[in-house]
This record gives sequence, structure tokens and C-alpha cells, in this order.
Amino acid sequence: MSWLSPNTITGDAATGNRLFRREMINGEFWKEIEKGNHILFVAPRRVGKTSIMMDLAENCSDQYSCIYQNIEGVRSRNEFYQRLFTLIIQCLGKSRAQSVKSFVQTCLKRYAIEEITASGLKFKTKELDYEQELRNLILSLEATKVHTIIFLDEFSEVISKMSRSGQKEDAIAILHTLREIRSYKEFKNFSIVYAGSVGLEFVIRNIARPKLINDLHPIQTGALTIEEAQQFIHQLTKGATIKLSRQCVQHLINVIEHTLPYYIQLMLEEIDHIAKLRNKPEISETDIDNAFESVLKKNKNFEDWHDRLKDYQSTHFGFINEILKHAAHKEQITIQEIYNIACHETYKKQDDYMDFIDQLTNDGYLIESPKHIYKFISPFLKRFWLGKYPVYYEQFNLSTPSILSIR
Repeated sequence: MSWLSPNTITGDAATGNRLFRREMINGEFWKEIEKGNHILFVAPRRVGKTSIMMDLAENCSDQYSCIYQNIEGVRSRNEFYQRLFTLIIQCLGKSRAQSVKSFVQTCLKRYAIEEITASGLKFKTKELDYEQELRNLILSLEATKVHTIIFLDEFSEVISKMSRSGQKEDAIAILHTLREIRSYKEFKNFSIVYAGSVGLEFVIRNIARPKLINDLHPIQTGALTIEEAQQFIHQLTKGATIKLSRQCVQHLINVIEHTLPYYIQLMLEEIDHIAKLRNKPEISETDIDNAFESVLKKNKNFEDWHDRLKDYQSTHFGFINEILKHAAHKEQITIQEIYNIACHETYKKQDDYMDFIDQLTNDGYLIESPKHIYKFISPFLKRFWLGKYPVYYEQFNLSTPSILSIR
């Protein structure tokens, strides 16, 4: 009999029978949309927010017309407006509602659009003033009699890259325009959903414009509950050759601790690999422990957490990394120790050090437990940081290095 592996996916977003639907999150989302709110998904990395957004966009009711797109490649203000204009037309072009079809035909004539394709719009004449025409288009959406929802993934990455590449004023202009669109009563039947692997709140704070997003309704998207994790493991292993007892499922959850779908799937793939090599379908707790160590040896699984932080927080990375190295080697870091590091002449961040702690907790690096004591939320990330920085010199006691033996 052929060996059947678990139905996991750790690269692209999960869809179809690989998707684990988060009913509570979906329910909250549609409730807030009905209220007229614009949504910001607040989630740590690898929590599965892209899968959630794609599921919401693909399974909306007939009163909505939805489209999802990752816009990380957008590099300029005009390109952003062009992309958003195009997405609205593409979104409406998919609708089967007669009122929308009539509206789309009007748009084709008005903007001299020759063809709507998956890659964009083909114009008969020269292209448009996208910023102005975007406003005009959104103002006219009421005629469609449906609610148009655009899911913009990696929006925060776009704003961050623009602000770091000499386009800060253009990034701020985009935020102003979007705030205007959200605040005017004339802009009806239209919502934008924002998300990104970089925390939008922190990106906006870096350019000193927090008021430009304080009207967004945040939806927290965290790790799976214990019950959800159990259901997810069962879903992934249903029909697979490997067999995990209830005791082993619980041990797997205990080993992972922070039950992100990504971590669960990494572990199941490694467990399956170990079991297949030994031709041993029945999984033991030892197999799970060995899989944990094997996953850690593959740095590519966690390098992105380090590189993303270093990339979009290049100016402050030394300070942030000092906190993380301390938390890894000392098992925790207190708020007093964080403050002491912040006051050091190397960093001088005593006025805003808590902003960085908020970022590290929101982005899924640290957790406050108990009060005023911070630890790595995931044993995977803690062990990764220990492996990357095996020798740690405390800033205030340089004569005594802390060398942790990684077991």
C-alpha cells in the first residue's frame, strides 16, 4: 500500500480542503462589514491571515462583490492608485448580478477599456489620472447595488517600503486619500480590508501619522485554541498513513506551545518524514520530539522572522535584537531590563522603548507573562535565536559572556 502524507501546505496560502476555516473570525468580519466598518487584520506572522482573507473573498454572499490581491510589488503612489482602480473593475467584472454587469459596461465605455483580464486592464487610448478616477469610480459604486470589498494583503509592506525609499510624502498622501474615502458618506457600498506581515500600526507610527488609521476596526487573528489545534491536526491527518493517538496529539500541541497553523504543519511534515523513513505509521512522543529538533535545523523555516525585522526596522534593529537575544539566553526579560537597555548610550530609546515591545508582542515574537516579564511566545523562535546568537554578552556586564549550550 502506498504511503499517504498529511494534507499540509507550508508555502502558499491554504485553500480548498487544506483550509481550516476560523468561523469566529469570519463571523466577526461580516458583522463589522455590515456595520460599515473598514477592517484591519491584526496578526502575527504565519498565522494564516492570507488564507482567511482569500476564503472570505471567495465565499461571500451575493450582496457582496469581493477580490483579494497581494500588492507587495507596488512601488509608487501612482502604481498604488492604478492597482486599486484595476482591482475594483476586475472585482465587478466577476459579478453575475445584472446591475453590476450594466455598471461594468458603462465603465468600459467611460474609461475606454478594451478588455478586463486577470493581469489588468487593456485601454484603447492613453491611461488615466488614476487618483482622480479612483475617487470618481468609488463615488459611483452605489449604482451597482452590491457592496464592493477589496482585500489588500501586504499593504503595510507597501507603505513601509515607500517611506524608506524617499517616498515618505507619497506614502502619507496615500494614507490621507484612503482615510478620506473611508470618512465621506458619499463613499458608500465600498470597503477596503488591510493586512500585512509587517504591523501597520508600527509602520504608521514610524512616519508619525497614527491618526490616519485610527478609524480602522482591528480584527485580532491569533494562534489556534487547543480545540481548534486538535481539529486542525485531525483534518490534516485524515486519510494519512501516520497515526497519532490522543496522547500524542496533546504532546504535539504541548511541544509547539504557540499553535500557529504554520508550526503545526511544519511538525506534521517532519513527523511524516521520520515515520516514512522507518516505515512506522504509529507515532510516538519520541518521534514528535525528534521532529521538533529536525524542524529547528532547517533555518529557512524561521530566518524570515529575523530578516523581516532587520529589513523594515534597520535603524532600530540593534536595540530590538538586544532584547530578543537577552530573552532567548535568560529565558525572559523584565521591563526594568528592557528600560536599562533602552537608556544605554548606544540606543537612547528611553522615551519610546514600549513602542518596540508592543511591536514584538503584536508581531508574534514575545508575550507578556506574567506582568512586566516578557518571553518568547514560541519555543521555535527562542531556539532559533539561540542558534543564531549562541554567545551573548550582556550590555552591562561585558566581562561575563553567557554561552548557552543548545540541546
